[in-house]
Amino acid sequence: MKQLLVLALAALFASGCRDPMLEAKADALGPDPGPYEEGEKHRAGFPCTHCHVSGGRASPHFDLAGTVYADKDAARGLEGVTVRLFDASGRQQTKATNEVGTFFFEEGELELDFPLWVRIELGDEVRSMQNPIFRERSCATCHRNPAGPSRRWQVHLRGDP
Repeated sequence: MKQLLVLALAALFASGCRDPMLEAKADALGPDPGPYEEGEKHRAGFPCTHCHVSGGRASPHFDLAGTVYADKDAARGLEGVTVRLFDASGRQQTKATNEVGTFFFEEGELELDFPLWVRIELGDEVRSMQNPIFRERSCATCHRNPAGPSRRWQVHLRGDP
């Protein structure tokens, strides 16, 4: 019994007090498909907050993150898109996508309250999300190719929903 307790405590300390549910989600993503080293451009299109959240394996931690594409079949994200978030009080915050189409609000940076409404903008092109975000903090959890019964197409500016 004492040995089992020691092993359990050792496993807890070795894990760095990480959340086992987040670890399972991160492991399910599989190996990083590249081509970028870890940083602002790696794993575009993947659910960022499976790793970049308090209790997760990566830092910095994110309040909200995602990737925007030109259309639902695009293989590469779209740079320079303004991601505009609104809350029920009418407050708003924006972020621009980087060269691989990703955006993120680091932990403590998001000043809005859920639920959130989203609009993406590039010049005269505008697309609004039809439903609010109630709690999910990573776009790719719900928006990732291929679409299916529980998942919409990747977030995209042009074309059919």
